Amino acid sequence: MSQSIFWVPTPLTTRIEVSGPSHVRFLQGLCSNDVSKLETGQACEAFIPTVQGKILAHGYLLKYDDRIVFIGLGNQTEALLSHLQKYAMIEDVDVVDLAEKTSAILLWGEGTQEWLSEKLGSHPWPEPLGISSLSDDGEPIEIFGTSLLGCPSYEIVGTDVASLVEGIDASPEQFETARIANRFPQHGVDFDANHLAQEVNRDDQAISFKKGCYLGQETVARIDAMGHVNKKVVPVRMSLPTEAPQLPASIVVEDKEVGQITSLAQIDGQWLGLAMIRRGLNSPGSKLVCDLGTIEVLA
Repeated sequence: MSQSIFWVPTPLTTRIEVSGPSHVRFLQGLCSNDVSKLETGQACEAFIPTVQGKILAHGYLLKYDDRIVFIGLGNQTEALLSHLQKYAMIEDVDVVDLAEKTSAILLWGEGTQEWLSEKLGSHPWPEPLGISSLSDDGEPIEIFGTSLLGCPSYEIVGTDVASLVEGIDASPEQFETARIANRFPQHGVDFDANHLAQEVNRDDQAISFKKGCYLGQETVARIDAMGHVNKKVVPVRMSLPTEAPQLPASIVVEDKEVGQITSLAQIDGQWLGLAMIRRGLNSPGSKLVCDLGTIEVLA
């Protein structure tokens, strides 16, 4: 395997399937993006808000012929599964946790498509937010083109996909570095269920402001009309006088906490990260001098 290609067991460990005659309408009323416009083999990024507009879950919704599957980074399953099952009681849908039934890896880096072609044969590999299906010696394999990283990255799902990378060490540190470099936030790390959707700074990717009503939409629309939130996730560069701090790390300016560093990695000789920073201090170009060092908000 080329050293420019890396893999990890899938970090998209929250995995919930919604099926049944009303599955599209059901999820359309519970998520921030427009799943009704998805064609089979397409996906979208979305938030699933609470009634109050807080972020219950964040991830991808993958559209198949007869079902939609939500997948998200980290463990968001317990709260999301309970939420979906509660509303499923009044809809003609089935909600199933697939996490324990799924074997998957994430593969990325330069030459990934060529390497996959050597292993699985030549195929039209999916674009970001695309899904394709194929078989390997009769075993079905699904490939999802993610937008997690700043390079082609594929989640590969199948009964024996681990054999594709047998004998090769996984690269969790490289994954985290690439996620941070691509500014992709993680639920439970960079934000949580106490935050509002627009505080995550993924409006263009995960929110449709044109779709009809959905749970929590009133809060999302009100914030959009106001034009701002009081804090949000932003990319930062840090000049550290000492070693990297334990995360999350408070950003204290003039004895006031104005935010937190939530993710951090050394990339090309620089400390880059994600931070939740208060409005008025989180514009691109802002520089915060604090006990951690100097923090610059990036464009």
